[in-house]
Amino acid sequence: MPDAATLPLAGLRVVVTRPVEQAGVLAALLAEAGATPIVMPLIDLEDVASAAEIDSAIGGLGEGDWVVVASAHAASRVRERVQISPARVAAVGTTTAAALARVDLVAERQSAEGLVECFPVGTGTGSVVVVQAADGAPTLVAGLSGLGWRVGRLDTHRSVAVVPTVAQQLAVLRADAVIFTSGSQAESWVQVFGTSTPPMVVTIGPHTSRKVEQCGLKVSATAADHSLPGVVAALQDLVLPR
Repeated sequence: MPDAATLPLAGLRVVVTRPVEQAGVLAALLAEAGATPIVMPLIDLEDVASAAEIDSAIGGLGEGDWVVVASAHAASRVRERVQISPARVAAVGTTTAAALARVDLVAERQSAEGLVECFPVGTGTGSVVVVQAADGAPTLVAGLSGLGWRVGRLDTHRSVAVVPTVAQQLAVLRADAVIFTSGSQAESWVQVFGTSTPPMVVTIGPHTSRKVEQCGLKVSATAADHSLPGVVAALQDLVLPR
């Protein structure tokens, strides 16, 4: 019989605000820890780059160039084109890396800042294409440009607000915690619920925390490891401090 040590989040009701196509992994991790996930997508991901645009952005890259992928959905959009490109591939975090056919560099500190920290210095002749959401932060473009690379940006998708059902909204009123993995989720939250939240608000990283706080919400914990397991660990630390 599992006990509190093996199910640290037993009985906790946690709202998952990720897009429906991405919510399953986080919901499963929460369930494994004993929580009851309440899946309530607050954003959807709308593709904005065509196959021709993706091919144009990546097709001219050579062996000395890089494709830098910022998210799992961005990875899914360029996976096939990257697989046949001679360019090297970098990913922001293990979740993004897992969505790619191959990867040459993954940030140990799973954030845009972490990838910039471990990225090689450019010589002024090499090119980088940053693949990310249209509403994504400029951190990678600015950071890699500062390292001497010629940086272009390929926006593959954008976030679109989703209005939850009445049943989902009622379930949230009884929740103990909410997890935000992007600032756009917090923006959508405020449109529906204002600044009222469950007692615990957990985010996947510092950039998301800043966006959440800009929306007027109070952050209870920020994941030290900017990944889905890291978010669950941060919630566990709130419930059962080490």
